[in-house]
Amino acid sequence: MCGIVGAIGNVSPPEANRAVESMMSSLAHRGPDDCGTMSCRFGQNIVALGHTRLSIIDLSADGHQPMTESSARYSIVFNGEIYNFQELRKLLDAEGRLFRTSSDTEVILHAYARWSGDSFRALRGMFAFALLDHERRELHLVRDPLGIKPLYYYAAGGELLFASEVRSLLASGRVPRRVNTGAVSHFLSHGWVGSAQTLIDEVRELQPGEVLTVYLGGEQIRWKIGTYESCTPVEQPIAVSDRNESTAHILHLLQQSVKCHLVSDVPIGLFLSGGIDSTAILHLMRQVGVSRPKTFTVFFPEQEFSERRYAQRIAQRYDTEHSELELSESGMLAELPAALAAMDQPTMDGINTFAIAKSVRHAGVKVALSGLGGDELFAGYPSFRRLAWARRSSFIPKPIRGALAEGGMKLLRGPYYDKFWSLLSSDCTPTAVYEISRELFAPSEVHALLPGASAAAQLSPSVLCSDPINQMSCLELRGYMTDLLLRDTDVMGMASSLEVRVPFIDKTVIRHVLKLPGTWKAAGRTAKPLLLDAMRGAIPEFVWQRRKMGFAFPFERWLRQSLRSDVQDTLSNAKLCQASGIAPEAVRRIWRNFLAGDARWARPWSLFVLSKWCERHGVSV
Repeated sequence: MCGIVGAIGNVSPPEANRAVESMMSSLAHRGPDDCGTMSCRFGQNIVALGHTRLSIIDLSADGHQPMTESSARYSIVFNGEIYNFQELRKLLDAEGRLFRTSSDTEVILHAYARWSGDSFRALRGMFAFALLDHERRELHLVRDPLGIKPLYYYAAGGELLFASEVRSLLASGRVPRRVNTGAVSHFLSHGWVGSAQTLIDEVRELQPGEVLTVYLGGEQIRWKIGTYESCTPVEQPIAVSDRNESTAHILHLLQQSVKCHLVSDVPIGLFLSGGIDSTAILHLMRQVGVSRPKTFTVFFPEQEFSERRYAQRIAQRYDTEHSELELSESGMLAELPAALAAMDQPTMDGINTFAIAKSVRHAGVKVALSGLGGDELFAGYPSFRRLAWARRSSFIPKPIRGALAEGGMKLLRGPYYDKFWSLLSSDCTPTAVYEISRELFAPSEVHALLPGASAAAQLSPSVLCSDPINQMSCLELRGYMTDLLLRDTDVMGMASSLEVRVPFIDKTVIRHVLKLPGTWKAAGRTAKPLLLDAMRGAIPEFVWQRRKMGFAFPFERWLRQSLRSDVQDTLSNAKLCQASGIAPEAVRRIWRNFLAGDARWARPWSLFVLSKWCERHGVSV
């Protein structure tokens, strides 16, 4: 895991190199083990590349980047891991390709030399890289098809900058610190900045499975963006009749995925919550030959927020090398400024990942597996249960449902009723259920907070999938997971120089599971029945029958007590609110509603995070 940056275009070499050096300095946390730069000229255009390295595979100096392959035609800066690089290397070795390292980075170079753009689809892993073809005078920016690793770019005035983080682009000194009000609208609507957008005007995020090609041969650079691979289905589900055979194949695919994700030259740990997903990963680690996995549980002393006892039982069952890392409330509150500073973009989530990653990294582990993705793929979220309820409700004529919702809103209002009435009056499609489930502020509230701004971009990505449950999975995978969870996991993990790997988010696994009948994933009241069946009874009953918790902080209490003064001062500061285009009086009203018990804690918290982020980075409308 690393950080990559680049400056390309008709600029002077000193300008390009200064921009790269400034961006690299801001990414030191992503690559504390090594760093390097290179630059070259193509006519009027300069290409300057930079890399900061966290050494995971091939720990020697041979893994230094930027890396150029033996023919000197191709160069690369690479962030991520290619889990099938050994298999690809065997194919390339058989053709006489000359390797000088044992790294996965060099395999990407030789694969591209052999198969050109088709090589991107052959890669199994998480990645974002810039590959320079010196002979054809082309630079390719490539992001993995599931969006696990981020890549941002800014293009204006005949130059293009790219980096692993938005903050790095700001550090270049060449990107205007101007707020994108459309992104603010999306953030208010959902609690995260929407896909392809960033909070900075004109800074964009390369989308999963996309390649941006820069043509360097003319007086001015040109570029185009295309899609090389998609992992969500557009066809009908496959015809299957034998559930046992299908679950056996899921188990096989998950075993292979976990085995791939264990490829490393440094020890690997596992975030163990004691829930279904992390227990499944642990079981699979043992199945593929890990004798005593290193497991880590971060917990609060307060029982209502702690999953410690479940994790202890699982660790004992599987005989792991288990570490418990206690996080006190005072300790977490002391770390909160650092966690806020680590945010690359505003997010209502992420603080928990920061705390877990820092604790695990301090325990001496450089790589950790996570169960992220299990809820999206195997229907673990409340949105799937709401979908089942909505589909039953859809048989009631919509005018009747609308009238019932209108009457209900007059009788019962509040943070826990509003979504119910919205759902009742909706068209009850998976898209509608998903959007309502992930709503932070209603459209009318967004308009009050951000007067004059255009409506937020549609939350849900385009999904061509006829099975409603699989459609919901696609929406969760491509929206909430990619734009919030994966983004936070990358940024907050790398804030502590910790690489987090996600075996459930594997293109082979996802493609297969999304083709199976959705009813298999959401049958009855048992959580994640398809995953439990695939595990063949390996998940203990006390795990799958317990209430889903997650690693949650007591923000409700903190905002009313320990953090009240700081949050109140920030939300009462009209200048800070106006920097992001937010109406100060509307912000104060949200805060008063929270104190009165009429608003969820996530609403004032998200406004606080947004204001603090803009203040820290000196950005405004």
